[in-house]
Amino acid sequence: MNKMIEVEHFTKRYGDFTAVDDISFTVDEGSIFAFLGPNGAGKTTMIKMMADVLLPDSGQILYDGRDIHIIGDEYRAKVGYLPQEISFYSNFTGKDYLAYSAALKGMEKSYAKQRIDELAHHVGLQNDLKRQCRAYSGGMQRRLGIAQALLDNPEILILDEPTAGLDPLERVKFRNIISAYSNDRLVLLSTHIVSEIEHIASKIMMMEYGVIRYVNTSEEYIKMAKNCVWLVKMSAEKLVEYQNNAVISNVIAKDGAMEVRVIDEEKPFANAVQTAPTLEDVYLYIFHYLPQKARR
Repeated sequence: MNKMIEVEHFTKRYGDFTAVDDISFTVDEGSIFAFLGPNGAGKTTMIKMMADVLLPDSGQILYDGRDIHIIGDEYRAKVGYLPQEISFYSNFTGKDYLAYSAALKGMEKSYAKQRIDELAHHVGLQNDLKRQCRAYSGGMQRRLGIAQALLDNPEILILDEPTAGLDPLERVKFRNIISAYSNDRLVLLSTHIVSEIEHIASKIMMMEYGVIRYVNTSEEYIKMAKNCVWLVKMSAEKLVEYQNNAVISNVIAKDGAMEVRVIDEEKPFANAVQTAPTLEDVYLYIFHYLPQKARR
């Protein structure tokens, strides 16, 4: 029987501010569930509660039908967690950090050494494990954090902004690792970068102001913006004037003019040509075009 996580009516407040407001959803084994939304949407708060490092004010989370706060350590032992901010002891090398993390997870030493060597290769740190963590670049620290989260083959992988600081090639490698890893596990990740999850997430939950706007697959989202994305050619001068009252997803200089990718339910110009939407177009449609339309 497939394992699942069920989140029921999660709410978290900080004083008068509601960071997460009565959220419910289910994640099945073998899937990647992504939280997507602008900064301040409540994604990190949601991730911390699911990793059991932050308690909700109300609601519960069930894993395999059991409340995680009742099963406690048993649940946490099944979780690999990568927080948004990673802390290191100043004198730790990369190898020290992973060995220390393995000890905290209760891993047997020989197995821990094997996993550290394997994961160092997977994340491209095999030649840097003897360097002190404080000398690592931000991207290298992120890769070390990803290796830490994967150390003991957790059943549940929870990642908060996992590709922050990674270059494009590193991001592709990360997506490949996570996609392969998700085959028989549950993976939850938060991001505000649409391209990170467009092709690997089974379900994407778009959040804003602590609430769920939509939960769909990429394909379902694409249908939402069908017939709403246009390519328009205009001068640079016209673009400067036009962009203040439009939702634009991309601009390319082409053939002496600007080719502008516009989000609009109506044909914006007589020369506009309809084009297929991407998930990034849908993101702009939901978080920028629809609110702007409501204000008109």
